[in-house]
Amino acid sequence: MHRRRFITGALGTATAVGLGSARPAGAVPRPEGWRRVAVPDGLEVAALQSVAAASRRRAWAVGAEGLGGGAPGRPLSYLWDGRAWSRTDTSGLDLDGYLTDVAANTSGEAWAIGYEGDASLWHLHAWDGDGWERVPFPGEGTPGAIVADVTVAPDGEAWAVGQYEGTYRVLRWNGRRWRWLRPLPSGNQRPLVGVRRSWRGEIWIYGPGVCARWDGTWHEIPMEDHPHYVTGLLPVAPDDIWLCGYDLYVPGGRPPTAQLRHYDGTAWRYAERLPITVGQLTGIVGDARDRPDRIAGWSYPDWNQSHYLRWDGAAWVSERGPASGSPTLMYGITRVPRRREYWAVGSTVFIPRPPGQVRIERLTLPRTAEPRDGSDPVTTLP
Repeated sequence: MHRRRFITGALGTATAVGLGSARPAGAVPRPEGWRRVAVPDGLEVAALQSVAAASRRRAWAVGAEGLGGGAPGRPLSYLWDGRAWSRTDTSGLDLDGYLTDVAANTSGEAWAIGYEGDASLWHLHAWDGDGWERVPFPGEGTPGAIVADVTVAPDGEAWAVGQYEGTYRVLRWNGRRWRWLRPLPSGNQRPLVGVRRSWRGEIWIYGPGVCARWDGTWHEIPMEDHPHYVTGLLPVAPDDIWLCGYDLYVPGGRPPTAQLRHYDGTAWRYAERLPITVGQLTGIVGDARDRPDRIAGWSYPDWNQSHYLRWDGAAWVSERGPASGSPTLMYGITRVPRRREYWAVGSTVFIPRPPGQVRIERLTLPRTAEPRDGSDPVTTLP
């Protein structure tokens, strides 16, 4: 798939460089910038790939531990209770592999995607209040049924993208069961790697060379050129879309090249003069109305400090996290609903080599009152 940022034998895409690690250190988030947050270690080598928040008191982060040496790894999951991150039991998943993605709504309904590395099988797991419970979907347990990304609507309806019976399709959860929808009207043959629900309630799906919007019917947006790996989409409006990712690296040579594209209703154009050029853009979030907000990523060679991009109203500007004695590679980012708070997750290692560990960072800004009607928010005292 073109969205995965770590697989057996590699975390992301990387040159063969040996990297170190540092033990997590707790820090209280402050308004002036990103802070590292304490999290229990995983079994080396460990990495987090995705994070989702239901509220300031409830969030999930998922990934893998026990990577390296050809091992498929084990699923790794954390839960935030408003005070601290703690591990959740994943032994019942019976999964030799990892959790690749997590999504949640403000009611606390959450879904995660599991991947069995050796068997190349994909699974969907629902949060039951205490842990992850596998929920069957058509084709589950067959190598050709792939689930790449998932999103959850406020009413509990969920959408996922993947591949089934040789075509790239959308999965839809109606509260009782999952059902594959028909392929896109165009007969799209490009991988679907991401799905996102806009604040207007539209469902957007995307991948390398494909972008479509569902509002009761599909509207496809042509994309002639695109990053090789697509990691995120922000649909501000049908004629105002941001897509982030990176281009394939050359084995044994330079690392990937970060890429950001914008659609203005007529054409896709590459964003120029980005603060991150060599490295990856790994996720994008918007504000309460899906206006541009922040992008997670990492840059080379100064990867001992996390690197984010912030929209200043006219351009994407650099926003750095805390300095570290080890690489800081953030692979997922989320915004806490109705708050100006953000979580980012990742790893302290570029390839699965000990002692690689998970890393979580948090940004807390002055609180913002965000009306349900989507009107402009009002800043209040922290």
